[in-house]
Amino acid sequence: MRRWRIFSPLRVAALLMVYGTCAGAGALYAIVGELDADLPRDLRVALDYRPPQATIVFAADGEPIGQFFLEQRYPVDLDRVPRHVQQAFVSAEDRRFWEHQGFDAAGIARAAWANFRGHGITQGASTITQQVMRMLMLGREKTYYRKARELILAWRVERELSKRDILEIYLNHVYLGAGAYGVQAAAKVYFGKDVGALSVAEAAMLAGLPQSPSRYSPVRDFAAAKARQRYVLDRMVADGALTRRAADAAYDEPLGIVTDAAPLNAEVAPYFVEHVRRWAVDRYGDRSVLLGGLRIHTTLDSRKQRAAEAAVREGLEAAAAWIGFRGPIGHVDGAALAAFIEGPPRPAGGDGPAVDARGHLLRHTAYVGAVVDVRDGWRARVDVDVGPVAGRLRRDDARAALRWRSDRGDRLRIGDLVAVKLAAGSDPAAGEVEWALEQPPDVQGALVAIDPATGRIEAMVGGYDYRTSQFNRAVQARRQVGSSIKPFIYAAALAAGYTHLSIVLDAPVAVPTPTGVWRPKNFKREYRGPITLRTALAESVNTVSVRLVQAVGADAVVDVMRRLGIRSRFPIHPSIALGTPDVSLLEMTAAYAALPAGGLRVDPRFVDVVTTAEGVVLEDHRAERPHDRALSPQLAYLVTDLMRGVVRRGTARRARELRRPAAGKTGTSSEFRDAWFIGFTPDAVAGVWVGRDDFTPIAHNATGGRLALPIWLRYMQAAEAGRPIREFSPPEDILFVRASERTGRPAPPGAPDAALVPMLRGTIPEAFLAAVEPAAFRPPPPAP
Repeated sequence: MRRWRIFSPLRVAALLMVYGTCAGAGALYAIVGELDADLPRDLRVALDYRPPQATIVFAADGEPIGQFFLEQRYPVDLDRVPRHVQQAFVSAEDRRFWEHQGFDAAGIARAAWANFRGHGITQGASTITQQVMRMLMLGREKTYYRKARELILAWRVERELSKRDILEIYLNHVYLGAGAYGVQAAAKVYFGKDVGALSVAEAAMLAGLPQSPSRYSPVRDFAAAKARQRYVLDRMVADGALTRRAADAAYDEPLGIVTDAAPLNAEVAPYFVEHVRRWAVDRYGDRSVLLGGLRIHTTLDSRKQRAAEAAVREGLEAAAAWIGFRGPIGHVDGAALAAFIEGPPRPAGGDGPAVDARGHLLRHTAYVGAVVDVRDGWRARVDVDVGPVAGRLRRDDARAALRWRSDRGDRLRIGDLVAVKLAAGSDPAAGEVEWALEQPPDVQGALVAIDPATGRIEAMVGGYDYRTSQFNRAVQARRQVGSSIKPFIYAAALAAGYTHLSIVLDAPVAVPTPTGVWRPKNFKREYRGPITLRTALAESVNTVSVRLVQAVGADAVVDVMRRLGIRSRFPIHPSIALGTPDVSLLEMTAAYAALPAGGLRVDPRFVDVVTTAEGVVLEDHRAERPHDRALSPQLAYLVTDLMRGVVRRGTARRARELRRPAAGKTGTSSEFRDAWFIGFTPDAVAGVWVGRDDFTPIAHNATGGRLALPIWLRYMQAAEAGRPIREFSPPEDILFVRASERTGRPAPPGAPDAALVPMLRGTIPEAFLAAVEPAAFRPPPPAP
């Protein structure tokens, strides 16, 4: 009886439980051991957190102007993340983060029951530690195997890293939508600010995103984002991180969500930033640029860049207005016209608001208007209705519109649609509406500005609108330079023994070539006989340039261009005298920069310093200065003074409005395909090109002085504002004689065309030797 009791059911059950538990524990130990076997041994090495970082491009003043990345991420130390931001994420994602050992057993049980009922993995219980393991080491696959490994790693990492370390990794790595990884990137993307400036309301909005960045995006679905924000705030209250009153105040706080911010690369200097990107990829490779977090500090002057952008935009719009009305953008008749007039105003761009909150037209918005009446003649008038708002074109615009003819001979008529803006002084509320024609330029332009003392590129604009064309015409385009080549020709002539007062014949010239006789002509088809070099360059006389090239040789001119840094390849031909070589604007501007640099070749540069994200300097060009001599200081000064004549009395007279010493040269290629002006002061050089991408003519009389010079002047007036006025200083061995600029002979003081003319010591004609005025004793002439 006693032996039978030894095997009683109760004892058997107990033994089975003990054996089963031991077997289960052994099996679990074996499974855990197998799962753990292929996991990293040293988690500190595995978690050496070096996430992909964006490369950031800075202007010279430290303003960020561009960024290159695969993942938009800006890692920050936890100390820079406000406490309420940390708490918002902890409350939303892992309220027991500070207490658990890597995983939350209660949460796992709750999720397991939900998954059992759902017949699959429908819910997780991932702590912040587990999420870090998933993000950095395991991926997002939903399997029990991956989940088990995640638990093991979370438990181990809690013994390797502090809670603060884990939270810092999480806040820098978590994906928060819109391409933003980490709280710093998300703060910039959604609120346009640094993470340190986030309010409680903004922090709660961001903390609601990790579960579903798309569903809870405040940009895509603000109502859903607000509901999620409320959830986070309630959790913070439950956790004691906020009072109910503070949570309610945060929920009611207006949020300035950034919904239409332009990418940083497109804001300040898009063409320049893309130029930097190409250089960086070529130098460091795609991986370093997109993932390595380089810090590229450039030479760009933000203030001057904004002046350049405005100058090109306004100059090309003015050029489009000068070229004339290009025709209607559409036509409506009958019932369609009536519906158009009775309907609401329509923006010409097709999107954006048409009226303000009071229903009034917007001052700077372009609208589609319908022509409702046309009256030709000396009292030209064109009536245009923008929806129910009636008005008329400005008189000049009406005349331009009425002059228009299509290729088929069509003229402006009732029902034609035109783009218009409210003209200055118009008051729709008072019933007085005058429209200004609005048409985007169909010509392109570019501008480059360089500091001649350092070679630093201070501004670069490669076209009218980067959004519609990324082709950088300042760097990538090679265009005929026209008469802007002439300073190089005159430099070669002066080097060969000519002086400012040398007489050259301005008369028709015939040049034999292998393909026949070339007969170049002056722009105005006028000839004045013997003239001085000073007059010839000031008025851009073609025949004199041709004769100078014949005298010194085209090779000598090309040699000057090469010494000044022009590397573009082009055929050497007598027509070089009129600027047939195709050269980039950057090359031409840098070549001109050698003149105020005293004859030193200026190699343009756009990067000052490149560092790693940690501040390790990879290259530093800040101390670099022009040092290779291209021209003697005396020759550089003589050419500069010749070019000052272009501004004082020649084809660039409008540049006198700068009201400081300036020199430069206009250029116009054959059939008005290209318009140039490159000019400089002692401290700054800027070059401008205007033309069409398809190489067709711009318009009749579209010269460099008419189209490019106004852009240059707009830029220089803004860029040089406030800079002390300096004179071009003559170097040693430059002496001055008083001479007639017309005849080249000595002139008494007060003669109408008398001027102090610089001459190199040893080249002064005997007739002037009694009247030599050393530069050291010459008072600076007044600024033009």
